[in-house]
Amino acid sequence: MLAALPIFPLPNVVFLPGMVLPLNVFEPRYLELVDHVLDGGMHIGVPLLRLSAEGSDEIEDDDQLPVHDPDAALMTGVSPLRPRPAIESVFGVGQLIAHERLPDGRRFIRLEGLGRVRAVAELPPEGMAFRRLSVEPLPETEPGDLHALEVLKAQVERMAETFDADDRETVLSVLELEDPRLIVYAIASLIPNVELMRAVRRGRPLGGTMPHLRLLQRCLVRDTADERVDLLNARAAALIDVLGESGSFPITTLN
Repeated sequence: MLAALPIFPLPNVVFLPGMVLPLNVFEPRYLELVDHVLDGGMHIGVPLLRLSAEGSDEIEDDDQLPVHDPDAALMTGVSPLRPRPAIESVFGVGQLIAHERLPDGRRFIRLEGLGRVRAVAELPPEGMAFRRLSVEPLPETEPGDLHALEVLKAQVERMAETFDADDRETVLSVLELEDPRLIVYAIASLIPNVELMRAVRRGRPLGGTMPHLRLLQRCLVRDTADERVDLLNARAAALIDVLGESGSFPITTLN
């Protein structure tokens, strides 16, 4: 699997460990990918597409996130109208856990995020329409700084006070996960969504696709869970300050 992992690049998804990702598959190359996976392996990588920097500064990042840019030598047989775009080099890999053939030829699949990998090299097409990479697995360490993790969980509890009862229960459910590594990833997914919901409610533009995905990709690239917790604590504290200044918290919470 690591030597020739088929990939399904997406422009708007950072595939995190523990995440269940539903996909509506209709492009011929990805229908071919699904058949390939069903025949053996059952694993698919889902890297985030690196947006073009032309006319946009969204690609700029103070973390200088690593990018995998396919070698031009591998472009043989690939249509110039559909080149192989650059992708983030660290991405999630998942196992196919559901597959449904629809009457119109589409497939509906679900992937369960198993872990992270880093791209090593892109493989020649060899007659396949989809892309394959050789990759290396990245370890998933448990948080060592339990105090920092408890601070982060307390930040999530404060954010939950800005939601109605049903949404609050959903937000707090991430804290009940048994694996602390998955709790960190779940919180990483939660914080940008809170920011987006606030922007929508206030009628503000979202600023393209990358701003709310950048935090998730930064978390994915971090080597340890403690580094992710530190990153998320800083982001959560800033968001809570904004929520407090905007009067989003109920009076009882402020007291």
